[in-house]
Amino acid sequence: MKTDQSLSKLTPEATISEIVCSDHKVGELLASIGLSPDNHEEETLRSVCQQRKWSEVEVLQWLKKHGSTQNGQTSDSDIPSVPDKDASLVKWITYLEESFLNPNQSLLEELDENFPRIHKVHGNQYPWLKTMKWEFDRFRETLGMYYTFEREKFFPLIGRLKNHSNNNLSHGTIQKLEKSFSVVERDQRRLRNVMKTIRKKGNQFENPGNACSTLRIQNKNFKILFSQLKKQFEVEKDLILPRTKEEIGAKG
Repeated sequence: MKTDQSLSKLTPEATISEIVCSDHKVGELLASIGLSPDNHEEETLRSVCQQRKWSEVEVLQWLKKHGSTQNGQTSDSDIPSVPDKDASLVKWITYLEESFLNPNQSLLEELDENFPRIHKVHGNQYPWLKTMKWEFDRFRETLGMYYTFEREKFFPLIGRLKNHSNNNLSHGTIQKLEKSFSVVERDQRRLRNVMKTIRKKGNQFENPGNACSTLRIQNKNFKILFSQLKKQFEVEKDLILPRTKEEIGAKG
């Protein structure tokens, strides 16, 4: 098999070396679930997974979903670059949606789809899965509402700033924006707290030695999602909120 094949075309019969060579993110992804590519270069993914009692199909699907190429196209090139600090708020909102809200929503859906199955199969083996289930359900609901609020209310309100002259911003819009600041700050605190609880109850997302591929993938997905949310919250707290308040003041 040629080593320059795209990840999307590979099967579990590909060697670990071929899979790693097909996509620059794959090596790190495999290592993150406990498979060191250097130790298995000439073995097929199927062989390695059978030795570990993992699902080779599940692992390969996950790699294809989170690698830098999807459907043969390079997804890295679609990731928007970080805007200049003084770029318009509208440009920053677009960046937030494309870099955080959309991929985070996809990760949340992936976790929501797989968690019940993991909980059902391994809940007795790993009791901490049971203790974190309620917290995950609360997190999923809270993050879903937070993103709905941002997309349907907060971001459109910010868009109005661009479309109004200095003396033409209604008092009602200003009040709604000021209320939105409180909602964003409140919901971020709630989400940070529940994320801290999930991490604690979830065994810090550490994998037991005999953990299956499904659990390992779930733990990695949690790590990715929580890391991305932390970055998103920092952008909103350090840039979006202060800049919006400044623009309100300038138009007042």
